[in-house]
Amino acid sequence: MLLTILLILKIGLFVYLTRIEYNQILIFLVGSLITLFFFTWIYFSNSNKKQALAFSFYNTISAIMFIDTLYYHYFNSLPSITLISQMGQVAAVGDSVKELLNPLNILFLVDIPFLFIYSSRKKKKIKREGKVYNRKLRIGVPGGIGLVTVIIFLITYSLGYGTALEKQELYTYHFKDLGNIFKSDNVVEGEEDFSVEEISDENQLPLRGNNSSEEKRYNGIGKDKNLIVIQVEALQNFVINNKYEGQEITPNLNKLIKDQSSIYFDNYYQLVGRGNTSDAEFVSQNSLYPTIKDGSYALYEDNTFYGLPWILRDEGYTSWVFHGYEPEFWNRKNAYPNQGFERFISQEDFNVEKIIGFGLIDEEFFKQSIPYIKEMGEPFYSFMITLTSHTPFNMPEYLHVLDIKEEHKGTMFANYLQSIHYADKAIGEFIEELKKEGLYENTVIALYGDHSALHCTNEENKKIMTEYLGHNYDYQDVMNVPLIVHVPGQNINETISTVGCQLDFLPTMLNIMGLENEKGIMFGIDLLNSTDSLVAQQNYLPTGSYFDNEKQFIMAGDGIYDHSRCHDLKTREPIELEKAKENYEKAIKEINLSNYILQNDLIKELINGSGNIKIKEKTKLNMENMDYIAITENNSREDLDRAYENGFKMIELDLSWNKDKEKIEIKNSNMDVNDLINWIEDHEDAYIVINVEEDEKVALRHMKETYPDIVDRFIPQIHDMSNYSAAFVKGFDNILLNLNIKEYKDKEILDFINRCEILGVVMDKDRGKGELPKKLEKEGLLTYVYDINNENDRKTFKENNVYGIFTKKLIP
Repeated sequence: MLLTILLILKIGLFVYLTRIEYNQILIFLVGSLITLFFFTWIYFSNSNKKQALAFSFYNTISAIMFIDTLYYHYFNSLPSITLISQMGQVAAVGDSVKELLNPLNILFLVDIPFLFIYSSRKKKKIKREGKVYNRKLRIGVPGGIGLVTVIIFLITYSLGYGTALEKQELYTYHFKDLGNIFKSDNVVEGEEDFSVEEISDENQLPLRGNNSSEEKRYNGIGKDKNLIVIQVEALQNFVINNKYEGQEITPNLNKLIKDQSSIYFDNYYQLVGRGNTSDAEFVSQNSLYPTIKDGSYALYEDNTFYGLPWILRDEGYTSWVFHGYEPEFWNRKNAYPNQGFERFISQEDFNVEKIIGFGLIDEEFFKQSIPYIKEMGEPFYSFMITLTSHTPFNMPEYLHVLDIKEEHKGTMFANYLQSIHYADKAIGEFIEELKKEGLYENTVIALYGDHSALHCTNEENKKIMTEYLGHNYDYQDVMNVPLIVHVPGQNINETISTVGCQLDFLPTMLNIMGLENEKGIMFGIDLLNSTDSLVAQQNYLPTGSYFDNEKQFIMAGDGIYDHSRCHDLKTREPIELEKAKENYEKAIKEINLSNYILQNDLIKELINGSGNIKIKEKTKLNMENMDYIAITENNSREDLDRAYENGFKMIELDLSWNKDKEKIEIKNSNMDVNDLINWIEDHEDAYIVINVEEDEKVALRHMKETYPDIVDRFIPQIHDMSNYSAAFVKGFDNILLNLNIKEYKDKEILDFINRCEILGVVMDKDRGKGELPKKLEKEGLLTYVYDINNENDRKTFKENNVYGIFTKKLIP
């Protein structure tokens, strides 16, 4: 009882610390019931080790909540079990982890030592009294609690709030996360996805902002010059051209921007996944979205890529990467060769006597890199990753140059200003050293921040930054990092305010260097020649959140679109959510497509194959005379022949999946699938509307793999919205949503059809008499009513905007 009460209290604390905005009572109730179920199951068992089992369960869940809330505080999302692979890196950033701790997080663990003493004493008492549990397992109480929990789950999902549990409730989230380990894909659930089978030679993959015009602004201004790219640790944009108490925070970067040879991008945003800094590198070099399963360098170490290092190497450049830390960190050592870097200058190549945080001090990093850069010969590409301004920004006092107000001393804000001021100093000295060595005039210098430093989820940061900036400190500020491109000798001094991100770095730099990406894929745009901006987020903000040139959209943490928020980037005034929907869908589609490209190593296919990756065009169905669908009585060949002779072009068949034989069968029929295939081939203008009520996904996958040439002749009915992706990705271009098994509200249906491309919706007579057919027609969607056998009924439904019917007796 004690452990149960304490753990339920911790569930309440978990709900509070993960800042659940909607459905708090539901989340708390489900978490409490599941907790109660496990404890009562243990209590009513006959195990002699029930005390140990209860204590182990309590400790495990407490530890999970501790880790979850700690992670959530920084990343604004719950962690995945796949991140266990990154645990070895926690020690390296131990100081950063300490900064995340607060007294409320500690409450998840602080009682465990005391309970351990209590548990030990109790076990001794049980042993001393010789207590033995030999009664039968009593399942009444835990069974009742389990039943109540299941009922709540069913009600929750039927009301359309299932995603709130899956994304926010402790047990549901982790159970589902564990299940996802066994999935091979990385698709955003409920959304469109792509597969290798969809690659064809018919249509060029559309890339945003492609500008084939020869008249490109600033095209080739860096042609044949060397290139140095500096990725600055935790450099946020608010410090640029800004002061603290009259002191310039980044005087050297400000000077570089004011120079008559620089372009400054002030609406540039981070785009990182679980790999954080390493993902900023990955995205910038390749113009591909990062994964959120693990660091991209770890998950796709062996993939073939064709990004900036490779493109420059093809132009005769030497491509090296420089970083003053251990080569194994973030799997850089193994990943860099396939990224295109010929050599990795790491901690092993530097004199590392001067260390701040967990790496070589920036001044020494730049100073010691000069000899290696000279060794590269010209033209060269040097990619340099700084370290000193890494969170928690603790530097020795002798490097504190800025005068800090008493009220800010000791805060992360003040430490960050000192840290980034030092990084700016080191960059300034590096540029001067390039001039002394004669490397400056013929070198393009590009510099950007990898990710945010001061998170708005930290109350102290948010309060100080709001006061400092004079407006509410939000993700628009947090994720805004600068991009500066300096081309010596060019009469350029421009600030570009087009919204962009690290995805856009590669196409923008290729334009400046006068190069084309003739072999690879780029999801970004050239920020100098396009305004087709879309910054689709999936880490720190829920997947589907984005920035474009007008607005910031933040998807709700519970996964329910209507709970999301959107505001104007300039005025910061709220914007109607409906205006954000098109780019929300576009963002998810791009992320899914990028994921499939990575998962299937399609860039290798692109380089070794025809020269481009292309997406199959959907087969459009000619809907003439398609308003009657025949219901077959016996699923027989005779039924098919009779329906076709009566003028039906669409005929329904019930199929089933034989698990033992692992094949499709025609339900209760003497006709086998080969007979059906032969019939379809003989009737080129007929379509089979298939109905598989169980194992839909497995059956559809089998059909696609076994009968790829005629898959467009089948029209599947999906009975669960979550099965849409399985149907779409397997090449079924025309899909019907059947409402006769699972209940959905009108709003859920309309939201679904706005996200997913389907042919129509099948419903029963009662629903066909309501308002839904009219709503669907407004959206350009067809409505079918099931089993209409009276001509007067047909006319009545037609007057109510119902397009077609399923029928046993009527004929077209």
